[in-house]
Amino acid sequence: MTNLTISKKLSMVTAGVAAVALATGGTAQAAMLSNGALSVTIRDDNGAIDTLTFGGSDFYNPGGPVSDYGFQTGTDGSTFRLNNTSGFTQQPVTVLGGPDFVSVTGIYDAVANIAFTRNYSLIPGQNVLRIASTFTNLGTSDSVLSYFDTFDPDQGGGAGTGLSTFNDVFSLPTAAGTATVGQASASSTGNPSGMPTLTVLMGSLNPDVTIASGGPFNISNGSGLNSFFSSPVDGNGTFADSGTHVGIRKLLAGGGMLNFVYDQAYGASPDAAQAAFLAANPGIIVPDDGTESVPEPTSILGILTLGAIGASRLLKRKGHSALASA
Repeated sequence: MTNLTISKKLSMVTAGVAAVALATGGTAQAAMLSNGALSVTIRDDNGAIDTLTFGGSDFYNPGGPVSDYGFQTGTDGSTFRLNNTSGFTQQPVTVLGGPDFVSVTGIYDAVANIAFTRNYSLIPGQNVLRIASTFTNLGTSDSVLSYFDTFDPDQGGGAGTGLSTFNDVFSLPTAAGTATVGQASASSTGNPSGMPTLTVLMGSLNPDVTIASGGPFNISNGSGLNSFFSSPVDGNGTFADSGTHVGIRKLLAGGGMLNFVYDQAYGASPDAAQAAFLAANPGIIVPDDGTESVPEPTSILGILTLGAIGASRLLKRKGHSALASA
């Protein structure tokens, strides 16, 4: 394994400005993205998330570390490939760090040759990690791509119930459209009778996204991946040591391209995580002249306030409040 040896100073003009520091020494991390409250390190050997901390808590390393991603062709389990947070690598990649992103590239060639780029970045001003991926079928034949991220949130930190979270899946209306999201919350002490505080919410506006939260513990093989896509688990607020997972299964035509973006929003409460997700997806502003424009990062601060107010009104797809899942 070769480590990147460039070092970047973190210049924090404000707490909401994302920065990147490329690591030195004999570790597996290629880069660290940080806005002060949220810090993410990416492995330089396989492009998986190495550590993610928010609010002073490590979200994915306590207990059995799970913050992995992988690929499969359709439902064919023999083509399953996994890169995990512990360094297990079935899909070769190249990892590069920039001033405010980490880029992971490779070619998934279990059946078709599918070139991919997986970009990590932080949304300016928000505690939100965005993972944006692009896939290009380099061949002439169609291929079904199954792409997934698998996590076991353990932000409670301790043994026993400290490794459990309240898990739920629901629809979240945003200014940019309706997202499907999975949410995992835990009190800082891991006490199931306490109010949930530290929260991660993962989701996408892509209508083809599949989300599960509350099972399985992780996705580690083709059979588990197929079950995830065919019957994604909704924990419906249950308290358990189970995973949260994001994926897409899509036909990729020969020579075709697919873009897939999803966000991980973090907060000191379910309300705060949902508000951060809303602010990261502000939609399109239409000025008086009728032209469309995307707001600058500083212009979405008001949307964050509106998101916090509106979060209590969000309805779960099962008919009760999204916040009731906490």
